[in-house]
Amino acid sequence: MPDTAETLALRVAAVLHDRGFLVYYVGGCVRDRLLGRATSDIDLCTDAPPDRLRELFPGALEVGAHFGVVLVRENGAEVEVATFRSEHSYRDGRHPEAVYLETDPHKDVLRRDFTINALLQDPFSGEILDYIGGRADLAAHVVRAIGDPRERFAEDHLRLLRAVRFAARFGFEIEPQTLTAMQALAPRIERIAPERIRAELTRILTEGGARRGVELLDVAGLLHYVLPEVERMKGIPQPPDYHPEGDVWTHTLCVLGQLGECAPALGWAALLHDIGKPVTMHVTDRIRFHGHAEKGAAMARRILTRLRASNDLIDAVAALVGAHMRFMDIPRMGEAAFRRFLRLPHLDELLQLHRADSLGSHRGLETLELIARRRAALTEADIRPTPLLRGNDLIALGYQPGPLMGKILAALEEEQLEGRLRTREEAAAWLRARFPQSA
Repeated sequence: MPDTAETLALRVAAVLHDRGFLVYYVGGCVRDRLLGRATSDIDLCTDAPPDRLRELFPGALEVGAHFGVVLVRENGAEVEVATFRSEHSYRDGRHPEAVYLETDPHKDVLRRDFTINALLQDPFSGEILDYIGGRADLAAHVVRAIGDPRERFAEDHLRLLRAVRFAARFGFEIEPQTLTAMQALAPRIERIAPERIRAELTRILTEGGARRGVELLDVAGLLHYVLPEVERMKGIPQPPDYHPEGDVWTHTLCVLGQLGECAPALGWAALLHDIGKPVTMHVTDRIRFHGHAEKGAAMARRILTRLRASNDLIDAVAALVGAHMRFMDIPRMGEAAFRRFLRLPHLDELLQLHRADSLGSHRGLETLELIARRRAALTEADIRPTPLLRGNDLIALGYQPGPLMGKILAALEEEQLEGRLRTREEAAAWLRARFPQSA
């Protein structure tokens, strides 16, 4: 049976302890245990120098040789082990230029970001070492930078987004001085690589606190720099009959509030599903947003490309944003159109998006209920039937390859999906009657 990270961590800790070294659980795993939350990542810190770590764990991967960090992998589990260190001179706002190995765990925790992430725990006794008030901040539900907040964020600008992520995930407040420093240093987030920004934003959108996270991005002044298109949704009015909750910004927050933990494509699609409304709004008999789904899909592609997302994520989010208005047609859809709807890529996420979209406005789920009823009456063979006739069959019947053949095959599929053709013989007879000139 594969190891868990916890069983491996205990074995690694025992090796270090037996050799006379200090060793502690550190960071998120300690925080999550105190919060009663499950954790799968377990990190250890120790006063064992890097050369001893390499000797004791010869198969370990050096993931940060400059920082004294190794990754121990055994039997399907992995644990990161880091030598105590202090860090200095963060000139690029991300990486320290000076690193000093330490023997005092107190000095090690001072280099970390937030008090709730700087707790140590003895793997054997369970004793908690709290040098900087992390347990009190956990109890008070507060995210607080260690020491001077401006210094912590100046050292590593990505911590600006990490503060938002932790506050959103746990439902915590950001301590006032920490928030003030974030607001002052928010422009520096532009110095961080786009892919790192995207990774943090994805976590904010998928860890269960998406609405809170986006609100905090706005309050901290970060939204303006990382997602200016989302900021432009503020103040864009909507027809009150359809959106009694308010403008596009308010509606988007309401939709995000319906998400729990979710896949990245759904989180991003919920944030960006109405991103096209500010640029398509016009007023006739009422406020309208013609083509906003299609425009939004193109904008979503540009945003995620700018953030260096994978092609798979870009394609999935664009598909969801582009299709999110298709639900308006469901009550009027014929059988063929409905079955094609059920073939849309990422259908399960699309249904979840519509649920959140509906609950974030008028709160009606009648369309989803109709889809469920109609879908229950169909088999997979009904939705994706084997074609009654293919191109080779048409050629055998005397039809010539070319544009007309594509139209014929599409028309045959339409008749089959509508249930009007069920056998090859029926299809051949329909073909001779519908396209006699090519027979």
